[in-house]
Amino acid sequence: MKYRTLGKTGISASILGFGAMRLPLLDENPEHVDIKQTEQMIEYAVEHGVNMFDTAWVYHTTDRSKPGVSESILGDILSSGFYDKVHVSTKMPSWEIKSWEYFDKTLDEQLKRLKTDQIELFFVHSIKDSFYDNIKKGGLYEFVDRALSDGRIKHACFSTHGSNELLNQILDDYDKWECTLTQLNYLDENDNTGLQGIKTLDNKGIGTMIMEPLRGGKLANNQPKPVQEIFHKSKRNYKPIEWAFNYLWNKPEIDCVLSGMSNLNQVKENIALVDNAEIGMLDNEDKQVLIDVKEEYDKLISIPCTACNYCMPCPFGVNIPKCFREYNMDMLGDETINSVQYRFHMHEDKKAHNCVGCGKCIESCPQSINIPEKLKIVEKHFGE
Repeated sequence: MKYRTLGKTGISASILGFGAMRLPLLDENPEHVDIKQTEQMIEYAVEHGVNMFDTAWVYHTTDRSKPGVSESILGDILSSGFYDKVHVSTKMPSWEIKSWEYFDKTLDEQLKRLKTDQIELFFVHSIKDSFYDNIKKGGLYEFVDRALSDGRIKHACFSTHGSNELLNQILDDYDKWECTLTQLNYLDENDNTGLQGIKTLDNKGIGTMIMEPLRGGKLANNQPKPVQEIFHKSKRNYKPIEWAFNYLWNKPEIDCVLSGMSNLNQVKENIALVDNAEIGMLDNEDKQVLIDVKEEYDKLISIPCTACNYCMPCPFGVNIPKCFREYNMDMLGDETINSVQYRFHMHEDKKAHNCVGCGKCIESCPQSINIPEKLKIVEKHFGE
């Protein structure tokens, strides 16, 4: 394993982090996690040097207004003898913050769920442009000061899918931030905070962790033939997943890349990629390959959904991420296979035509997708 210093925290962080957002499931219910396989995955990761583990209040839940099971599962496993070998981060949902009481009640519950008396890396989760001023006025920084002072948290951090203007405002408003989690991959260089954001963080000495390195797995599996052809013409014998991770590990501004792994094989494969990871490993020719790939994807991908499930549950039962996944796969791959997946293997109550356009999902989407409008496109494409 290889390590980089996580900004002002001083933590020697494994460049590959274990994201506990997509743990293996026993069925389609995100709360029904396969505990045995999760234990095997975590044990293997720790044995092979992974020391960064990330979770959140809302990971693995069917309702984002309620806590998921990820924190509790991670707490149960890591407290059995791993805590002295790892660094753990969790996140408090910024969109639910309405009072000081919420801050304190939620943090205390997170400590219990993680079975610890201090959260080492505490993130204010997914701050957005639309409500930042409200949570700041609601006492955000007074609470973080208090939690740092009383020892419930060690390092103050935040995550955002917002704009660069928001990133700079957050950094200017509070001088105790030590680490930030932002989205970046070779398709998203100019979206949200993008490349400009990680340069800003690096200049300020803020630790930089990356989410969605594979765009919800899209950059690792079932790539369209035009993209495959571009990669095959390059001088590198990289797998698609290697291109995605190496793009990030190539950059000195990035300290840790989180991967939401869903089975033991993924853990093994990702860890094996670290051996050849170096800053500056990609030359100009390699970078041009990724530029060409991005241009090809821009032509093909219609809906930039990462299947984060923040839009769920839909009040009218639509399985939004699955609708978008099947549509994108249909546009990129074998239309017959994926049409069958949507038409015959998906329950009628979960299909796009059940959307009534209430718009509740739009505010929750980190990718700022106009979900009702895109669901109309899905409905038209597949038919009712």
